[in-house]
Amino acid sequence: MKKGINLSINQFLLVGILSFTVLYFASIYTLSQRQAIHEIEELFDAQLAHSSYILMNLLSESVSTIDQESAHLPVVYFGFDAQSLESNHALFYQKKVAYQIFNANNKLLITSGSAPEIRLADKHAGYSNIDIQGERWRVYSLYDDDWDFWLHVAESVSIRQELSNQIARQTLWPGLALLPIALLLLTLIIRLGLKPLKQLTLNINKRDPKNLTQITLFHTPKEMKPVVDALNILFHRLNDAIAREKRLTADAAHELRTPLAVVMLHAQNAIAATNNTDRDLSLQELEIGVKRVSRLLEQLLTLSKVSPETIPVDTVVLYPLCQEVMAQLALSILDKQQELEMTCDSATQTQAIMGSHFLLEILLRNLIDNASEYTPKKGMIRLSILNNSKYLELIVEDSGKGVMPENYGILTNRFYREKQQVGKGAGLGLSLVNSIVEFHNGELIFSKSALGGLAVTVRLPKPD
Repeated sequence: MKKGINLSINQFLLVGILSFTVLYFASIYTLSQRQAIHEIEELFDAQLAHSSYILMNLLSESVSTIDQESAHLPVVYFGFDAQSLESNHALFYQKKVAYQIFNANNKLLITSGSAPEIRLADKHAGYSNIDIQGERWRVYSLYDDDWDFWLHVAESVSIRQELSNQIARQTLWPGLALLPIALLLLTLIIRLGLKPLKQLTLNINKRDPKNLTQITLFHTPKEMKPVVDALNILFHRLNDAIAREKRLTADAAHELRTPLAVVMLHAQNAIAATNNTDRDLSLQELEIGVKRVSRLLEQLLTLSKVSPETIPVDTVVLYPLCQEVMAQLALSILDKQQELEMTCDSATQTQAIMGSHFLLEILLRNLIDNASEYTPKKGMIRLSILNNSKYLELIVEDSGKGVMPENYGILTNRFYREKQQVGKGAGLGLSLVNSIVEFHNGELIFSKSALGGLAVTVRLPKPD
């Protein structure tokens, strides 16, 4: 694949402005020339007619004294002597102006020395054009009723063209003379305008690869603000992603050390067992340890993925989702001889919110698992869905021993477990729930349940 020409913004602007300037001056020259030709045409036509009337008055008496049957006609007037002219322009204009006088019988009586041998116009008063030997003439004709003759005064069109070109050149030259100065000023202006971009480049080049803080410039032009904002958003996302990965690594290293050691211990005990009873007991403990490690890894991986950029959001109806999760956990709750119930009025059963079905399912599973973990046998777990004006409330209550109110603020801390000796989890459930609630712009509230244990309330905003 062929690579295109890579121009810097500075070079692009200079080339673009220079091209535009050349085109601009060319357009000015063309338009000036056309306008000059138009104005000159009107001015010279008026002057040509005026000169014709003057010549008519001057030459009328000469015509009356001419013997029109003479063999020495026409009478030629040469005008100025070319050698006495100090200006070449005067000589040029003299050769380009001519006149002729014909009688009624089309006989040439008087002519100027610059006039061609061909008659300049026919017997028609007013303006006309004629081409003679490649040169175009503008002619004004007059008829004298008293002496019965035609006067044709002609002017070469090249005079008008020469004058229009001179006017156009005089219009163009000042612009061309100032062009280098204009380009120099443009270069300085462009460099000054691109200075914030150079500052941004310098800021990025000097940054440490681990520095993902926001970019701040001394002066940010309006056009560059979207770029700087986009970079800052990108740095923020990268920082969050790296932080999640570091947190995942730290959490895994911290929490997996103990359960893996326990798994290894139970495996060694099973290998060293001398009877089937001890071996079966070690294998059962080994299975519990493996399940705990598996659940821990699942929670850690889910925590690392809770990000607005990676989780799709769609319309979710909570009531059928709660029924689905309750059905999945029913067997484990029945094994503990616990009772699980849900309350929700008919109007709320169809209320939808905007959220992630995947994350809300994890939230429900963790809340119910957590409640079941701290609820004794034959205890009660209640799930309620309430519909308020601005949000839906999802409440999970249990009949366990509950949590002291002063500890509500640390329940979402990672690896914190109330009554460490009771729970068998890793202390990540409520931390994961809190992350999912934040993802949905909701609110997580802890309080004492009417059942005697802990009540966890999740408020999720309804769509506008």
